Amino acid sequence: MLISLAAGGSAARAQTTEPAPATSSLGAVSDGPVQWRRSYAVGSTNGGFLVRGVQLPAEGEDFFTWDFPLARSPNRGWRRWGTDTTIATALRVIAEFRDAHPGAPRIGIADISRRNGGPFGRRYGGLGHASHQNGLDVDVLYPRRDRREEVATKPAQIDPALSQDLLDRFVAVGAQYVFVGPHTGLTGPRRIVQKLVYHDDHMHVRFRPRPR
Repeated sequence: MLISLAAGGSAARAQTTEPAPATSSLGAVSDGPVQWRRSYAVGSTNGGFLVRGVQLPAEGEDFFTWDFPLARSPNRGWRRWGTDTTIATALRVIAEFRDAHPGAPRIGIADISRRNGGPFGRRYGGLGHASHQNGLDVDVLYPRRDRREEVATKPAQIDPALSQDLLDRFVAVGAQYVFVGPHTGLTGPRRIVQKLVYHDDHMHVRFRPRPR
């Protein structure tokens, strides 16, 4: 599938020539079209792999990517692969969030999975991940109060209202879990939104696998 610009004034978005899964409108990307293809998460997020993954571009109209081990943008390409529904749903949520908040900064997306999934532990940099193995996990940076496009290094830098709204939107589209830092003050349904150490600088969104 190729992406072309669609009309729509200041809210214009890129449209796929065929409907992308789980979305009708995606933010325009700056480094080439998303190569949509049907893909599958196999096994668990802690012990699985990814079949025919889709790569998130380095940045777009509504998002940038962040490399935690290197503390810079963009994230390296091999760290941003997911299922088609994971990528499409994340982009749709972020595009709708930005439409609702025209003055909001672009949203940072960090690690998803490796190209074929599998282990993503410490040997891949930083603290690594126990999960992120089958294309269903997405690390999303909290919007900053100062609108800077980089990670918030402490909770006081997080814009609480924008971050809560972004979290709520991921819950509304059916995220299985959203893990947030214990010092962020963010809340949500207890069975979905859970506090977890090492998440004061990003929320970890986990989507459900597509039925096979």
